[in-house]
Amino acid sequence: MLLMRGEGCSLRAMARKLHRAPSTLSRELARNTGEAGTYDAPQAGIRARGLRFKPRRNPKRAPHRVLFGVVEHYLREGGSPEQIAGTLKRLWPHERERTVSHETLYNAL
Repeated sequence: MLLMRGEGCSLRAMARKLHRAPSTLSRELARNTGEAGTYDAPQAGIRARGLRFKPRRNPKRAPHRVLFGVVEHYLREGGSPEQIAGTLKRLWPHERERTVSHETLYNAL
């Protein structure tokens, strides 16, 4: 990508050659353009490898969370994901961080 920029290629021309969306290249350039205004490929690789296995957010059903234990308890009692989701909504009607949808429970199973 750096060579194409040096040749004066536009973002859209680079995207066509690399078979990527122009918005993808735009984000990549914005993330990894250094102080001098040049794209830093080695630093981009280091950053990508560092982020590869990092979770994007802390999931509600993480084992260290209270919700995990509550859901596990109801599953052991034979509750279905629909029943558990409904029970959680009744237990904590105004706390969204303590509720979970039945689809999320099915995905976790």
